[in-house]
Formats: sequence, structure tokens, C-alpha cells
Amino acid sequence: MARARFPDTTTDLISDSGNLLWSFAQGEQLEFPITLNFIEDITVVGYVYEAAIVEGLNVPDQTSAPDDIRSGGVTDALVVRVPTLIGTWDPAVAYNKEEIVLAGSVYYKLLGGASRVEATAPASDPLWEVTSLSKIYVQFDAAIAATWAVQPSVSNPAYGFFELRVTEPTDAVFTRTWKPVRGVVELLFSPTHVTADP
Repeated sequence: MARARFPDTTTDLISDSGNLLWSFAQGEQLEFPITLNFIEDITVVGYVYEAAIVEGLNVPDQTSAPDDIRSGGVTDALVVRVPTLIGTWDPAVAYNKEEIVLAGSVYYKLLGGASRVEATAPASDPLWEVTSLSKIYVQFDAAIAATWAVQPSVSNPAYGFFELRVTEPTDAVFTRTWKPVRGVVELLFSPTHVTADP
């Protein structure tokens, strides 16, 4: 699990050689998968997934990420999407984008469609992708950092700090909580973001 200092960013989430750097242009709205190797089935009822970004102590014309958070700064809670496990694949059932089925001993996720009925098995159908029940999705909304005290400029990004927390279902003996992903969010200037919509 990530225990390195926030400014030391890498993208390796397993060996703990550092933290993750998320880089966005203002107004981007993206979703990223995160595999939680310590959970076999994320669809088990009771797990709590929390992700947040805290505004950094940004200053105008900064050239690197700050070393601290802004006191009283903005905290953005992010949506964590847990895919829906439908059950065993059935050629007569209608499936929707992002739903997961078990076909044989392999889990598949539907890549597109709504109320799609198809007799071709997922292993042979290009609209199904092999997946696992250890994958969640963190959604970064377009309005992230919109109210930060210091906004990015053409030459200088603004920064915040990201963390994902996972808490297992309540256990009578001991309920575990993990913080497997931490890092820096870099927000870049965007000309389309500051242009009035038509």
C-alpha cells in the first residue's frame, strides 16, 4: 500500500514504490479502473469505497506540487462505481453496458449496449471483455477543483491530493480499512474550459 510522500509520484500500485499522479485538463470528466488485489469480490454487500481530493496549498506561478494542503481548502468527494454482477450468462437475457456475467469460469463485462440480447457466448463476442470481481471505478467529475483558491494558468498547474479508502463489511472481531491508492492530482489549464459554451 502507498506510504511514500505525496510529491513522489509513480504509477506502480502494487510494489509501493510511490504514489500515483492523476493529470487532468480543466473540465475533463473521466473514469478510471482500480484493481483491489486484496478483495476477491467487490460486489459483496457492505464494503464501503470512498475517494476524495483535498486542495493543495497552491500559489500563483508554482512550478511543482505543494508540500501541504490548503487550510480550510476544498475537499471533493469522488464517486466510486462498483460494477453490477448479473450472474451466470444466459443467451436469452438482456444485458446492459458495464454489467458483469460469469460464463464458464471467467467473468466478462459488456462494453456497450442497452437491453442487448445475443446468442453468441461472451468468449466469442467482441462486445464482452474479460474482467475480474476485484475492479472498481473512480469517477473524476468535470467540476473538480472549480472552486479552488488558485486555478491553473497557461504555464502552471494547480494540485490536490487524492486518496482511496476501502472498509470491509462490519465484523464482530475487527473491521479492516485499507488505503491502497494515494497520490497527486494535477489540474492543467484548458482553453475550452474558459470559453463560453455555444
